Amino acid sequence: PASADVEQTRALLARAERPVAIVGVGALADADAVRHLLEGRGLPVLTTYQAAGIVDSESDTAAGLFTNGASEQPLLDAADLILAIGLDPVEPIPAPWRSSAPVVAIHPVPLTDAYYEPAVTLTGPVGATLAAVLDGVRASTWPPGAGARHRERVRAALRQGARGFGPLDVVDAVVASRPPATTATVDAGAHFLAVMPMWPASTPLSILISNGLATMGYSLPAAIGAALARPGRPVVCLVGDGGLGMTLAELETVARLDLPITVVVFDDAGLSLIKIKQGDAHGGPPAVDYRPIDFAAVAHACGLAAETVDDAASLRRVLASGWDRPRLVAARIAPDHYAHLLAVTRGS
Repeated sequence: PASADVEQTRALLARAERPVAIVGVGALADADAVRHLLEGRGLPVLTTYQAAGIVDSESDTAAGLFTNGASEQPLLDAADLILAIGLDPVEPIPAPWRSSAPVVAIHPVPLTDAYYEPAVTLTGPVGATLAAVLDGVRASTWPPGAGARHRERVRAALRQGARGFGPLDVVDAVVASRPPATTATVDAGAHFLAVMPMWPASTPLSILISNGLATMGYSLPAAIGAALARPGRPVVCLVGDGGLGMTLAELETVARLDLPITVVVFDDAGLSLIKIKQGDAHGGPPAVDYRPIDFAAVAHACGLAAETVDDAASLRRVLASGWDRPRLVAARIAPDHYAHLLAVTRGS
């Protein structure tokens, strides 16, 4: 990047008292450097879905996720500068940019999408560029742990009103039971509203999700790819019943290759995210609901061990072991809480 742009950025950072960093997919190539440079500076760090784990999601620095939704907005409203590090315009929700603070964009390639309009754009190696602009810049005036407090407030808001056996119970059980170094893959659908804010990501690419176009049917093929690319490491495929329905034949691939993949199905017999968004002229329940499917029977037929569970205790019992072999667990959940998750996350 041009030296004048670097100096302008340093001047903006020197004046800023409450900067917030947003880390996106463009920072993955320099993930270690970005983490090292942001740790201990006192500024809250939001990450996009695909950048989850560049900053340890459970650290004092980590403020949770950036989707250009509602849950992160109070933090961004309080910021006087936003440092967008590798934030690709394809990643956030396709809605107007919500923040009024000036933005400094650091990106490895030129940005051609006017999704947001930075005050300064620095194009070049992300790690080296970030090091150049942060060198000697004073610490922020955010109170200690401001990022973690925001993250936990959002998580608490997501849990409000939850009852019965729902998606958050499934996520809690998987998080509590998974072995170290487990890779998670997440499909498109309502269940990712429960998974992404709650999943502890301590390393980059430890949780894989289809973003941008966000097509259903991603999670199971991605799990197979992750298991082949990282031999011996367990994989958990978190998928809705609709997404699994699109890739059911790949259960045979998992069994045939004897991959250590646990497929966890969020089974509510419907396309819940579409149902929430439906308008009056969009077909009603017949367009989004279907009869209950015995996914365990289908998995058995493909050669996997499989069970169906109806409560959190049963799910935890099943997940207590068996991570070294192919299997499927169908969690029959109530979808009632999804509308609340959407409202907290996106504001609608």
